[in-house]
Amino acid sequence: MPRMTRRSTLALAAVIPAALALSACGGGGSSTPATVPADADVVVRALDGVVWDANEYSTTATDGEVQIYGVNDSGIAHNLYVQDPAGATVGDYIDLPVRGSDDMKTWKLAPGEYRIVCLVPGHQNMDSLLIVK
Repeated sequence: MPRMTRRSTLALAAVIPAALALSACGGGGSSTPATVPADADVVVRALDGVVWDANEYSTTATDGEVQIYGVNDSGIAHNLYVQDPAGATVGDYIDLPVRGSDDMKTWKLAPGEYRIVCLVPGHQNMDSLLIVK
């Protein structure tokens, strides 16, 4: 068995934390695409580059409810909020903390136009139109 010198021990001590940090934040690896629930009215994906997968989404409310399924296909954390035309948050939000995270929530939305936004600081360009019929 090779003898560990002080130099090799220090080199190893520097490499291990970096490897652990990369594995904890995804390290750029790919994830298995999430299965979209059959009852999702709208599917919104966060993509690399701090963008949603579409500039506009459209759906018809069923009994005044819209089910939005959000998934994070990005390497950084996001969240998904619905805002009314005045910019007020409507209902709950979806937290998408890591690549591959997903969730579906139901919003009570009257017909009209809304915004789907990410409120993480610096993500202001994640702002898409949601048209509810």
